[in-house]
Amino acid sequence: MQKMRSDMKTTATAILISLVASIFFVSTAEAQEVPPPAKPPMQEEGMPAMPVTPASVTAVVEVIPFKLEKPYEHNMRKDRVQVTRGHVVVLRAPKPYLVARQVAEPVLLVGAQTAERINVGDVSGVLLVVVPEWSERGADGVLRAGEPLSARMIFATPELPERVDAAWISRELTKADAANIPPSIGRTSAVVPGFTASRALALVDRDALSRVLADLVERYSPNETDRIAALRAID
Repeated sequence: MQKMRSDMKTTATAILISLVASIFFVSTAEAQEVPPPAKPPMQEEGMPAMPVTPASVTAVVEVIPFKLEKPYEHNMRKDRVQVTRGHVVVLRAPKPYLVARQVAEPVLLVGAQTAERINVGDVSGVLLVVVPEWSERGADGVLRAGEPLSARMIFATPELPERVDAAWISRELTKADAANIPPSIGRTSAVVPGFTASRALALVDRDALSRVLADLVERYSPNETDRIAALRAID
């Protein structure tokens, strides 16, 4: 009888130990289980959907060549360049491409160069950009300075400037080929009637260029008063 009681006590103890161990294991597993991270949103909440790319600009309104005495750094691509020559381009585009976003936005390419957006343009539908001079090799194999009206102007894949380099641009231009986007904006009806290229500007530096840009934004997108003031607020 005493041996039976001892065996029963041993069995009960073993069951209790097993139960406690099971509870501890489950609790520990639950404590260690980490939910998978949520995927970052593809676009900002409450914002218009990210538009399809690649896509061409709607129209070119004005192109103004410029030359600076003092260079400035173009920071709209990974391999930054010093700028002394380029073009100010005034264009029209569908408003979804002009919405200001806090995430990567469609990169505007003019030829093989990234364009710097100067204003937003989502109300006026007019966007001003600065395009530093770039070089491209013609069909004859000669390297020449690119010309905006002889180039393709497209909104490329949304990306951050620090990730955009020559290889990235080349891939985006290949996508534009596949999408049958004309290789030259000047070969389409996208140049507005009566368009004439403006005379070249000879300026001292980027500050002087900013004053010109302020006047242009005031003319084409007058609702952007804060941006106009910021462009004129030169130290």
